Amino acid sequence: MDLLEFDLNLLLSFDAIYRHNSLSAAAIELGLTQPAVSASLKRLRDRLGNPLFVRTSHGMRPTPFADNMAGKVARALAILRELDQPDVFSPATTTLNYRIYINDVGMQVLLPHVLRKVSEQAPNARMTVIDLRPDEVVDALDTGRVDLAVGYFLGMPNWAHQQTLRNTSYVCAVRAGHPDITNGLSVEQFLAARHAMYWTSGSPHGIVEETLARLNLSRDVMLRVPRFASLPFLIAESDLLITVPKDLGVAFSRMLPIRLFAPPLPLPHFEIKQYWHERHHAEPAQRWLRQLVKAETGQISQPRLRKVA
Repeated sequence: MDLLEFDLNLLLSFDAIYRHNSLSAAAIELGLTQPAVSASLKRLRDRLGNPLFVRTSHGMRPTPFADNMAGKVARALAILRELDQPDVFSPATTTLNYRIYINDVGMQVLLPHVLRKVSEQAPNARMTVIDLRPDEVVDALDTGRVDLAVGYFLGMPNWAHQQTLRNTSYVCAVRAGHPDITNGLSVEQFLAARHAMYWTSGSPHGIVEETLARLNLSRDVMLRVPRFASLPFLIAESDLLITVPKDLGVAFSRMLPIRLFAPPLPLPHFEIKQYWHERHHAEPAQRWLRQLVKAETGQISQPRLRKVA
């Protein structure tokens, strides 16, 4: 059927006639005159090449062709009537696969909390963490490769909806038995140490180098790695010093023999946010996940650190 040349209102007349077996009853339901309904039926007969209904002593009776057609028309009209109705979302029954981007810090700190709640409230849902570089996140949101991005990003476009989840900062860390850094960390100790750092294309975490440059200082970076979460393991077996997001340092200090210190440099705080595309803004299933992420982020504690020496 060529829908470009077909008047869908004819299906409303067909459905009403079929259910009532009467042109007059169909006209009353549709708020039309009986001649108008008769005209619609004639147009539909001509279009389909079938009489559809014949007059009998028991009213307008459908032909076999009309009987076969009636169920399809009823389903089509039901779908069309629901187009402007909001989707009903039930976490308990959804089987949706949520595709998210969250870096390795978030996977260590936030994702376990989110996963626990998703498992409790939406046991049939799934989650897929998409592996991206920071400079690939915008395109992944725009093309629909990911539904939600969580982290610290620079240069997000205006079309990206965003919500601040957490204001946080950086910490410095060394192994517990470090020979030179024990109860505090001074600028002199920071500059004298050898460093390991996170580095990857598009990373917004170049603030240490930027701060040192403003102060006409520099540090000795011995190791660069593309994963934040590997750094605490690397310093636990060496005398290197790292500067990492506070949440990551705190999480690993509970598992590894490392010590945390407030940075001796004036490093700024930064905001962890969640970002999503306009096309997901009103979707109940996506809104539910964003609300859950926001709530669970608020449960992450912010312990105090050792002060600068």
